[in-house]
Amino acid sequence: MQENIINTLLSLFDVSGNLELLYKEEFGDILIDYTYTEMHCIDCIGKIENPNVTKIAQTLNLTKAAISKIIKKLTDKKAIETYKNPDNKKETYYKLTKTGKEVFDKHLKMHETWCEKDKEFFSRFSSKELKIFSEILTKYTNLLETRLKNIKENLNEKGV
Repeated sequence: MQENIINTLLSLFDVSGNLELLYKEEFGDILIDYTYTEMHCIDCIGKIENPNVTKIAQTLNLTKAAISKIIKKLTDKKAIETYKNPDNKKETYYKLTKTGKEVFDKHLKMHETWCEKDKEFFSRFSSKELKIFSEILTKYTNLLETRLKNIKENLNEKGV
């Protein structure tokens, strides 16, 4: 039984890795030029106050180095631009351009559509089944997050 669950999870991971293809097919045009992580970085910049590399990295649970690379790509794509706060001219902040706002809006619409479709699917199950499923997924997510945290701590200790 555990082997079936593991195989199902592996299939889920494989499919989820290709979800952006489904989204791009449905929402197309502008989203085709952005990766999953880039879209979430744009989403983050559009939602948090005075977004800088540190805040974005914390929100997305990525390293500052990874965010800096994404920021460079998004700047090159003219999706974001930098600005300085008059009270803190040392720190660089980011804001969405017209293109970035378009990506932000389509990404938001994509999530809303996804949620509606998922509601239809999950309506087939009883409250009890959904509760058990939710508890298992939560526990498994916590396990994966703990593993990732340990890996990141080990990398930090090694100076990577």
